[in-house]
Amino acid sequence: MKKHDQTRKSYETGSAKMSTPVVKIEPSPFVMQQGIDNPDSQDSKKKKKPGKKYFHIYVAVLFVWLIAVTCAIFYVYGIFNDFLIRYETSYQASSPDLVMDDIFTHFETYDIDYLWQNMSEHPTVSSFEDETAVREYMKSMIEGKQLTYIESGEYTSDHPCYTVEADGLVIGTVTLQRDMTVQREFGFPTWMLSNISFPALPFEGASVKVPANSTVYINGIALDDTYLTEEFPPDEDELQYVEPYGGSIPGFCTYSVSGLYYEPEVTVTDYAGNEQPVEYNADFDLYSADYSENHPDREYLEQFALEYTDLFANVISMDADLSELNPYFPPDSLALNYISRSTALRYFTGHGAVTMQNEHIIDFIAYNDDTVYVEAYVEQVMQMWPDPETLPTTTHLYLTRIDGEWKISGIRY
Repeated sequence: MKKHDQTRKSYETGSAKMSTPVVKIEPSPFVMQQGIDNPDSQDSKKKKKPGKKYFHIYVAVLFVWLIAVTCAIFYVYGIFNDFLIRYETSYQASSPDLVMDDIFTHFETYDIDYLWQNMSEHPTVSSFEDETAVREYMKSMIEGKQLTYIESGEYTSDHPCYTVEADGLVIGTVTLQRDMTVQREFGFPTWMLSNISFPALPFEGASVKVPANSTVYINGIALDDTYLTEEFPPDEDELQYVEPYGGSIPGFCTYSVSGLYYEPEVTVTDYAGNEQPVEYNADFDLYSADYSENHPDREYLEQFALEYTDLFANVISMDADLSELNPYFPPDSLALNYISRSTALRYFTGHGAVTMQNEHIIDFIAYNDDTVYVEAYVEQVMQMWPDPETLPTTTHLYLTRIDGEWKISGIRY
């Protein structure tokens, strides 16, 4: 292949004699402006200083903007912080514990009036005690004790309920409810007292055994037959001494009362309204009163019994005639018949004068107006040789009023 001649050809400028036209170029405004902005030119260096003015404006605007943003942030923060404070305050104020704390102070100050007024159900009060006794009992349950309160097992956010303890023993409950009349901010509830429960239970009572014709009083209030729990008829062995002659002996009965807050005051009166001594047996938890010793004819009847006993002793010793006993007995008396046929009659011979000493009444029982029991004791001093002999005699007499007169209706040996 033939290669192109790569040898440059040279031309002589002289031989061409080409002339280049001269063109006058006017300075361009654009070039002039470029010259101004050209940092390499002296003029531009002289005119660069006015640019700092824009920088200061920028900084000032930026500073104002930062201040405005900061103020806005603080403003928003203040509003948010105020919101949080109000929210927290409203939330804390809606706590049922605050209401409970206030109510609990009434327990701590033993304010029974407040507790009583806010109890939907009051403790049962029997007819033998009044409201004052119950209030005092409630006070005794908390006075001088360590009081605390805790959330009960029934506590819920919609049903706040607390138990109150005294020395660790639950003595009551406090229940709260929403107060719909008070609207709290942010919709938090307002709580108020709903009910206080103070179940003071009465544990005291009394059982009283008395003669059937007696009257029992509990705290000054007489018991009727609705409180009668047991009846004990009289002993038949005793009735045989009085019933054939119109006398009577009451049995015993027991009255029982419960539901008392304090140990009661027990009093008993006999058939005639005389107050009787009352004894308490702790082993059986039983109050009791025996037959009466009061009778309007007691002095006469005791003397009657002593005179009979003296005479009876003299009849036995043959120092008096059996017939002298007749005035002391009703007609056809079985007791007198037994005496007349008794082998206990003694016949003393060779004795001198007989005197009576140490005469006294061992026992006196008034069953009712018309029947009594008298136990009499005398000592018969009989002149014997070489020394006198003293013979004691005790009689157990049932006396009955027969046709207006007292007679011996029976003798117990």
